Amino acid sequence: MKLLVVPDIHENLEFLKYIFAYEDTDSFDHVVLLGDYFDPSGVVNPCEQRLQQVAGTLLGLKELLGERLHMLCGNHDLPYYALRPACAERGGQPNTTIGQWLGNTTLERAEIINELWDEDFWKSLKGAVLLDGWLFSHAGVHPDWWPEDLGSTERRCRWLQDQWAQAFANIYQEEEHPIFGAGLARGGLLPFGGPLWQDWNLEFEDALEVPQIVGHTRCVKQTQKGRSFCLDLAQAAYAIVENGEVQLNIWPDSWLGESMLDTV
Repeated sequence: MKLLVVPDIHENLEFLKYIFAYEDTDSFDHVVLLGDYFDPSGVVNPCEQRLQQVAGTLLGLKELLGERLHMLCGNHDLPYYALRPACAERGGQPNTTIGQWLGNTTLERAEIINELWDEDFWKSLKGAVLLDGWLFSHAGVHPDWWPEDLGSTERRCRWLQDQWAQAFANIYQEEEHPIFGAGLARGGLLPFGGPLWQDWNLEFEDALEVPQIVGHTRCVKQTQKGRSFCLDLAQAAYAIVENGEVQLNIWPDSWLGESMLDTV
């Protein structure tokens, strides 16, 4: 297979549009977005119009690519579902515990996204996906979320996906499911983070029988642990995965500059 992998975009539409203008999407078997579509880093009052554009663009990508597109959920995305105003129409209450994870997360911003993203679209966001011998998630899957007694890699991944789906379905009845939780390294109370929050530098282990590709933890260059990779270079690069190799592609207008181009 040939896979196109896009790490955290944080509302940087120029970065996203560059990739899809430069790459021939028809040449890829699958396109994986690693999550964190919202909340630009360091911006105190994010532009609400840009937020609407990002949500609409991602809807358009899903229409264009269909089942070839795999959108993972990031820790900057789930709060907007946790605050989804539609939950009140079902007689429930928003999950304000998850909804207040981040400073930029507000009900007003949640309303903008949820006007465009319906329940089915939200539920299409995944906690992890297994493709061509690689496990993709936003922040990485800890061995404790990968039960050894289930036999095959595929069965373990299905178990994890089932855990995610159940937690997602019950998000308004539970304060915080552990699969959504942060570990001590990211200010949480759990021993280690779930696939939304695991810190690459302090928590991630290349300990599964399958290599992983993640975003979430910002790096100054492509970072590798064993067979696994972290690709979050702050909207400066994306990857093509083919024949077991990870090829990092640098966005020409990124902060990495010419010096990085010479080393990749």
